[in-house]
Amino acid sequence: MPFDPYRIDGNQILSPTTFRWTPAHPLDVQGDGRPIYSGVRNAELKWVLVSYSDWSNLQHLYDLVRSTGSHVVEIPAFPTASGSAYAMGIYSGVLLAEPVIGPFFQEYPQSVTLLMLEIVTE
Repeated sequence: MPFDPYRIDGNQILSPTTFRWTPAHPLDVQGDGRPIYSGVRNAELKWVLVSYSDWSNLQHLYDLVRSTGSHVVEIPAFPTASGSAYAMGIYSGVLLAEPVIGPFFQEYPQSVTLLMLEIVTE
């Protein structure tokens, strides 16, 4: 079952080849030895072998919204937030890193990666 459209500030973007919540690093360790993690996470969207126009559209959207500060994104929900498979979550206050392009294969970028930062999941 595919995810619903991914969105940034209400603008639908091309569904990524892969999506992941990046690994969290412990902030500290409790007295009983259990790690303490932040409720703020980061997500990585990656496209593989995309067309130049798809990359251009993503870069153009980033150029339009980068100076506005934080954003509202619709991405797969963090598991503890939804409790069900294939759920999409809407998160506000999200920061975006500029899309990073990998090397070209003929006229196609081999990869494009977009990081979404400071996503409050708890």
